[in-house]
Amino acid sequence: MKRILNIVNHRDSVLVMALVFGLIMGERTRPLADISMWSLAFVMVFSTTGFTFRSWIPVSNMLRPLAISLFLNYVVFGLTIIGLSWIFFHESYFPFFAGLVLIAAAPPGPSVIPFSTLIDGDTSFSVTGVFGLHLLAMLLTPLILLIILGQALINPVEIFWIMARLILIPLVISRLLRHPRILPGVEKVRNTAVKWGFFLVVSPIVGMSVPVLQSEPLFVLKISGLIFFAMFVMGSLYHYLMVIMRKGRGFIISSTLMMVIKSSAFAAVAAFRFFPDDPRVALPSAVVSVFVTLFIIFYSMLVRLSGLKK
Repeated sequence: MKRILNIVNHRDSVLVMALVFGLIMGERTRPLADISMWSLAFVMVFSTTGFTFRSWIPVSNMLRPLAISLFLNYVVFGLTIIGLSWIFFHESYFPFFAGLVLIAAAPPGPSVIPFSTLIDGDTSFSVTGVFGLHLLAMLLTPLILLIILGQALINPVEIFWIMARLILIPLVISRLLRHPRILPGVEKVRNTAVKWGFFLVVSPIVGMSVPVLQSEPLFVLKISGLIFFAMFVMGSLYHYLMVIMRKGRGFIISSTLMMVIKSSAFAAVAAFRFFPDDPRVALPSAVVSVFVTLFIIFYSMLVRLSGLKK
């Protein structure tokens, strides 16, 4: 029985169950979509309990990995997504374009940290990049959405308050949970809370996209091809470029993950918030949710095949 529970509670199993549940339930997951912001905030509270600002002292420990993460995640990956989506969707299907812009404007996914640890990456680099960019995203994300989508569609002030509720407030609460008397208990349930919190976020992303998956298969294929290129092709090219440049294993793994993994959960929450009657805007988030899992499986194999030494 314990083995079965361990399998059910495994990160990949929970994500697969979220995908299957969303596909089966479809639009009946709307109640979960309505509370998706609070579900993601719950995930962020537990995700950030393992982070301490002491790791940023001296400041030099933080600046280099943060600058590299900013360049890879927002400039390289973000501009690629925006450029390709402008070419393929800006004129023909604006809701999908808006959904892809939300992906590009999102901070890196918190899953970068556990995935980096899983493949023996540089955990310190991953932690600094993820939490540093989440704080910067409070300014970057509203600015990007304002410039590309315009204030008529996306209110930058409201985006800022969404970021505050999803990042700043959970970070403050997580500081309280780091109290010496509370933290040991939090650490025991952290992974389980994060995994099942993601279940509550991913299920409605997929569920609300089911009608679009059925009615617009060609556009789904186009979005999948775009995401595949940005994640798999560009991620692989960057990985081998770093190998050729003889960078360390930890840096290569963590920086590659930092480049290609965006917070599809944030993008979906924003889509539900600003486009509640158009599930097409959340479709790119559903595609990214699936592709992140596939990429981790693929990248674990790529790391082994490229012969990176531990």
